Amino acid sequence: MDRKQALKEIKKQKRNYNDEEEKSIISRFIITIGMVLLALVLLYLFVGIFITKSIKFGDTKKDETNEVSTDKKTILASQIFDQKEEEYYVLVYDPNDKVHDIEQFLSLYTSKSGSLAVYKVDSSKKFNSNYIVTEDSNKNPESINDLRIISPSLIKISSKSVSEYNEGFEEVKNVFKK
Repeated sequence: MDRKQALKEIKKQKRNYNDEEEKSIISRFIITIGMVLLALVLLYLFVGIFITKSIKFGDTKKDETNEVSTDKKTILASQIFDQKEEEYYVLVYDPNDKVHDIEQFLSLYTSKSGSLAVYKVDSSKKFNSNYIVTEDSNKNPESINDLRIISPSLIKISSKSVSEYNEGFEEVKNVFKK
């Protein structure tokens, strides 16, 4: 090989080397930018998931909150004479009793205009058991100490005393149908 050809060959190799070096620099630059972006995305996910907890994966159901709700119409048997109204009904029954659907008649009664307030006493609860009996009920109790009720019963209270006492499912149903 003569000298000219050798110089041409060296220039050609140098050009190829420079082109490859340029491609190598560009590819390293792109890889570096990609790594930085990947690190930023991972940092964002880490902060969102573990620190601020604003990113959630998996179950998208709303968090269930167990809020305590109070039913102001359900009272204890010992509170029968202690309600604020002058005249109201107290329904003593077992809400688990599926044979007698008193709730249906109760909702019909309460939907009528001019109906009296109806307070419910759950006869199946242990803390009401002192006042619930199976026979020999007191249909005209003077105070809480005289109270003996057969379930289901509907008691009308007027001026803090019993003005009407209906015992048994049929009688309760008839009062609610009026």
